[in-house]
Amino acid sequence: MSAPWHNANAYQPSRRALETFNHGKAWDLMNKAKQRPAYHPKTCPDGFINLSGALNILMRDWLKDYTDKHMPDIQISQVLSYGTISGGPQLQSAMAGFFNHFFSPSIPVEPSQIVVTNGVTSMIDLVAWTLCEPGDAVLYLAPTFYMLDYDLASRNGIIAVPVSTTMLENPFGGDDEHIRKLIEVLHNSAVSTVAKGFPPRMLFLCNPANPQGRCYSAKALAALARFCSSRQMHLVVDEIYALSHFGDEVFSSALAIEDDIEAGVDVNNMVHGIYGLSKDFDMGGVRMGFLITRNTSIIEAIKRVTWFTWITAFSEVFVTDFFSKLNLVQNYVSTYQKRLSEAYSKTYEALVENGIPFQAATSGLFVLIDLSRWIGHFDGPDQAENPAETREIQLCTWLLEGGVFLNPGQAKTT
Repeated sequence: MSAPWHNANAYQPSRRALETFNHGKAWDLMNKAKQRPAYHPKTCPDGFINLSGALNILMRDWLKDYTDKHMPDIQISQVLSYGTISGGPQLQSAMAGFFNHFFSPSIPVEPSQIVVTNGVTSMIDLVAWTLCEPGDAVLYLAPTFYMLDYDLASRNGIIAVPVSTTMLENPFGGDDEHIRKLIEVLHNSAVSTVAKGFPPRMLFLCNPANPQGRCYSAKALAALARFCSSRQMHLVVDEIYALSHFGDEVFSSALAIEDDIEAGVDVNNMVHGIYGLSKDFDMGGVRMGFLITRNTSIIEAIKRVTWFTWITAFSEVFVTDFFSKLNLVQNYVSTYQKRLSEAYSKTYEALVENGIPFQAATSGLFVLIDLSRWIGHFDGPDQAENPAETREIQLCTWLLEGGVFLNPGQAKTT
């Protein structure tokens, strides 16, 4: 006699795994795009052009020349063993020198204050797990990159709360009144979040901001630190585009924030920076992200779970060698920023020539454009329980069918 069939639902993923289906509004659209062949002028002229990802291809010739010359210096036998879990002393020392040279920290970064994981996505997940309890809230300034809420909340049982800044004239600093309005928006969001039963534990932001391509001023960052201190929140700043700036706006790192005894700002305990190599340096393949924090308790806690984010031995050897040569890195950065400025100028001219509204940028690998006047060609709501039904997603789907893929604004939780 054959065994009876069991209920098929008994073999479904866990509820928390199924919950990830609700994260990332543009996920299905992105997967649809990945199934199409990419454009190539010779081999695939009818392929689609993917404008959804912040890919840095400006320095690939430079990197090819470098690796062709220096890769033979890395012996295969060096990279076959496990290597360190979260960065050994040589890698930490090389990166401390890098951060001290390019980020102008208020207090020099020590090698022991750097934790390394296999990419910034892993680091964001790990930082949220380390700093927050299940049921805590993380406030983040929006618009931002559309996977952030997924990175923060998909595995940690926390509530990711977007704080829209689209109504503010200048959320990045400007004068004192601009900063006051930014803090007011954050205060109102924090009060509302507490009223719903979710205590805010962390403020997360990207600097330079993605997708606006703007830098927060030093005064704005100091004000954000004071806001966090007033609510005993951590300030976590993702600075993965730190060196991708080309305009007059100066990049100020969160690592440069100073103590404010009167306001209770203790940068050693509450301010944490994140950095990675996939954007400024087009080294996404080495899978390496960095946490820079002076909070020794957090360092010890986070290291205990880096077993799940183990870096590769090859990545450690290559990155240590490259970033130990600060003169070489400076040459790369100077060349890169010149090319990035030229690329932005071409993009600026093309958008103006074709009458496409956009926000001027000073940093980053992206431009925030406004296609709202084209949404009127589609029927449907602007907000819907099923995001695929909105007019904006319909427009993005139509563009994809025409060979161009863009990230929709609604996916950036504006």
